[in-house]
Amino acid sequence: MQSLPLSSSAFDTGRTAEAHVVAERAGGRTILRRQHVGYPLHVTRGFYLDAARPDVLTLYIQSASGGLYAGDRLTLDVDVGTEAALHLTTQAATVVHHGRGGRSMQQLRIRVGPRAFCAISSDPYVLFPGANLALDATAVVGEDAVLLLVDGLAVHDPRCSGHGFAEYVTQQRVMRPDGRLLLLDRGRLAGGQLRNGALGTMAAAASALLVAPRDKLPGILSLTQAADECGCLAGVSEAPNQAGLVVRMLAPDGGVLTRGIEAVFQVAARAALGVEAARRRK
Repeated sequence: MQSLPLSSSAFDTGRTAEAHVVAERAGGRTILRRQHVGYPLHVTRGFYLDAARPDVLTLYIQSASGGLYAGDRLTLDVDVGTEAALHLTTQAATVVHHGRGGRSMQQLRIRVGPRAFCAISSDPYVLFPGANLALDATAVVGEDAVLLLVDGLAVHDPRCSGHGFAEYVTQQRVMRPDGRLLLLDRGRLAGGQLRNGALGTMAAAASALLVAPRDKLPGILSLTQAADECGCLAGVSEAPNQAGLVVRMLAPDGGVLTRGIEAVFQVAARAALGVEAARRRK
C-alpha cells in the first residue's frame, strides 16, 4: 500500500480554495445572503455587535488548518450590496510557513455598492523563516460607499534560527464601478532588508486604505493618535484622486500592531457609521 504525503511534505504543491460572501440589506439589517466557502477557509455565523447600529453585520473568517503553507492559493470574493454594512475580520493572526522555494498567494476581490460600508481588517500575517507571501486585492467601490481595507505583517522566528522570511509582496487596486482607477498601491519587502533597517527597530507593519466621501472620513490627527496610543508609530496621507486616506503603521510586535489595527477600525467606523463600534472580541 502506498501512503499519501503529509500536507507539510516536499511533494505537496499547495492548496487552492475559493470563498464567496454576499452581504445585502434586508429587513432593516445586513444579512449574509449567500456564501460558498472551501477548505481550509471557514466563515462564522453573523454577529450583530453594535447596539447603536444593529444593522451592521460582523463576520469572522477562520482557517481550519495551521495557516498558509507553501504553494497555497486562496481567493476570497466579498460583495456588499446597496446600503449594507459589513465588517469582515479574522479570528486571530495567520501564520505563514516556509515557502520551500514557492509562494503562498491570497487574492481578495471586493465590490461595495451604493451607500454601503465594508471594513476588512485582518490581523497581521505572522511570517515564519522562509515564508513567501503575496497579497493581491482589487476593490470596486461606489462613489458614496465606504471601504476600509487593512493588512499587515509581523516577523517571528520561533526557534531563534537567525533566518528571516523570504518575501512579502502586496498589491491593492481600487476602482470605481465605471472602471476608473482611483489608486494602485504596491509594496515589496524582502526578509534580508530587515537586517539593513527597513523597519528600523520594529518587527511589524501594516497599511490601511480608507476609501470614502469627504463627509465620511475621520480627521488625520484622530487616526494617528489612536494608533500611537496603542504603541504604534503611524503616519497618514491623502490617497490619490481624492479617494480617501492611507495609513501606515509600524509596531514592535504583532500584538501591538493588532491593537493599532483595531484602533484604526474604531476611528474609521465612527466617522462612517456615526456611532462608536463595539469591541470585536477574539
